[in-house]
Order: sequence, then C-alpha cells, then structure tokens
Amino acid sequence: MATQTTTRGRGNAAAPVPLTREPAPLAALAAAGGETGTRAAALLARFTWPGKPADAGAAPAAAPLTAAEQKRFEEGKTVYTTLCVACHNENGEGRDKLGPPLVGSAFALSQPHVPMRILMNGKEGSIGLMPPLGSTLSDDQIAGVLTFVCRSWGNQGSAIDPAAVADVRKQTSGRSRPWTEKELLEIVK
Repeated sequence: MATQTTTRGRGNAAAPVPLTREPAPLAALAAAGGETGTRAAALLARFTWPGKPADAGAAPAAAPLTAAEQKRFEEGKTVYTTLCVACHNENGEGRDKLGPPLVGSAFALSQPHVPMRILMNGKEGSIGLMPPLGSTLSDDQIAGVLTFVCRSWGNQGSAIDPAAVADVRKQTSGRSRPWTEKELLEIVK
C-alpha cells in the first residue's frame, strides 16, 4: 500500500520499529550511561517489543478495540491472509519488488481516508501497482482489513468504520485510475 515507512503521516514523529524481543546488548549500552549510553538510549526509544515498559516519551498506545471493532479486526485478518499476504507478507514487512511494508507505513497509518482510497482505487508506486479492490471488497471488508493493518505488527492506528469507507467510496466514485504517491501526499497535507 505504501512506499514510505519513515513517518506515520501524523506530524514528523518516526514510526517505532517493532521487534520480537528486547535488544539486550543495546539496552546494556544505554544503561551504561555516558555519550554512548545516551546515543544507545535514543536508538532504543525508536524500537518497540512485547513487554516494553511504557515511558513518558513513548507514543500513546491505541485505545482498546470494542467488541464490534475486534470482530471487524478478525474479519479483516481473514481478508488480509486471503488477498494481501502475497505481496505484503504475513508480518506486514512487504516483499521485495511485490509490495511495500505496512509496518509503520505513512500511507497505511495516515488519516483513514488515505488507505481507503488506496484499497478502492489502487496505487502506482516505485515497487509496482497496488491493484484496485473497491469493486471486489465491500465497505465492511475494507474497514476490517484496514483495522487489521492499523492494529497489527506494532502499528497503533485507529479502528476503521465501515460508514467512513462508504463516504470515501462516494467521494471517489468517478475515479478510474490508481492513485499516485504525489496525489496521496497532497491529500495528506
């Protein structure tokens, strides 16, 4: 869906890089103090992992999903594993020359109308073409798969509402070609 992975599309904050566990050697360097420790601590703050203690400088965790949103998430996971995994990988890290990463993706985690547009109409990118899926997927399916993407692999996005998808579908109903990165960046601004 997106080629950019350095920002979340919400200000200039860099997206945290998800790890499967704490990078112990880096944590040891940070704990040692001094100039190297300060640099290691700054780098450590750029990562997230299961069980990482929350700190004052960390981005706030996303609100827990409601029961309806959790159901939408699970349904979206099914759509993702059926349609999206071939290009974006099981872990959202993308596949070389097929699909960009969704982990920390500026477009996937942008204002919800941006990834909705990409799913509905497709996207031309440096890696290739994201096919348009708007005629294939219902508003509920698009909301579900985007909720799954926005809440997986360390992403801290909001759940997506099917009614918002319907609104964007109406707004873009006359569009017949995929979005370009330049067009999407203009929309984000």
